[in-house]
Amino acid sequence: MNKIHSNQLFCILLLSGAWSVICIPALSGTGQILGIAAACLMQILFCLPMLALAKQQGSFEKMIRSHKILGICYIAFFLLWGAQGFVQLWDVAPAQLLPTSGKLIAAILITLTCIYTSSCGLRATARAAPFVMGLFFLSIAVLILGAWKRIDLSRIALERTGFWDGVQIYNALSGELVIAFILLDKIKIKRSLAINSYLLSKAAFCILILFLSITVSGRLTELTDYPFFMLTTLSQPLQGQRADALYILVFVMLYIMHITLQTGVVGHLMEILFPAISRYASPASLFIMLLLAWMTNLPTTQGITSIALPVLAFLVPLLLRTKQFAKSIRKQHSETEFRNYDQEHFL
Repeated sequence: MNKIHSNQLFCILLLSGAWSVICIPALSGTGQILGIAAACLMQILFCLPMLALAKQQGSFEKMIRSHKILGICYIAFFLLWGAQGFVQLWDVAPAQLLPTSGKLIAAILITLTCIYTSSCGLRATARAAPFVMGLFFLSIAVLILGAWKRIDLSRIALERTGFWDGVQIYNALSGELVIAFILLDKIKIKRSLAINSYLLSKAAFCILILFLSITVSGRLTELTDYPFFMLTTLSQPLQGQRADALYILVFVMLYIMHITLQTGVVGHLMEILFPAISRYASPASLFIMLLLAWMTNLPTTQGITSIALPVLAFLVPLLLRTKQFAKSIRKQHSETEFRNYDQEHFL
């Protein structure tokens, strides 16, 4: 895969993360807002080792070439992460009321689209991301415009409960951090800007949805499994024209970007580890994701990915960077000893 720009990395990470945000169930309470903000700051700290490691160009590829089992672990993570996306689609599709006869038909049609988009490669996905980002920002503007007159600040009440729920939910839906670790090798400049912008923007979007759900939907939020879609139903900017078509379009586009990104990263890893079969990686990974989604449920996949995420996005780059730092210290020490010995021998 060729180089990608920092703004493209920001777009693909945020779009994939936005899909996870709109699928968060049971958003309620100011305690969750504080938990999400704390989780965002925690993830900024988590990214420090990978950003330090990315200064060594090609460090990730060297690592998985020498430790293929670790590379396979990353592939398994993205297959599970993609399977989690399919489970979310099946659960969320009835709430979004997609214009099909059933959620299975909707999943099949979207999957066929994902097969085509994933065959174009990760580079094509990165190029298309800024255009989808424009549509995403438009939908946010329409959402805010429609909800503005319905906001009731008296519904906000400071709560102590829900803080850890916000932390856990936000961390469980942040698999893009692992993608960031893999793709940082492909960016020459502004790595930290892209990562920090993604983290802050995703947290801001999540807090915005939570804030509007509390102040606009109120008690109606308790009647739906996915508050975002209740919010889109209530937030209509024009009386004579509903914005449902825009929200459905954004919903589908975000999901396609989310799944295409997973298959593209799997294909990229397969190209590094097993180049002979990398051409079949994208369709095979989609099939495996569907199979895993059929065999598991959302709590299972979220439990596995939430445990694997800090290991793959934080501990692995931290250990690798520590190893590099220790190696450089030993090298400097040996050079100092050699210099001292040379001076003594000369005298």
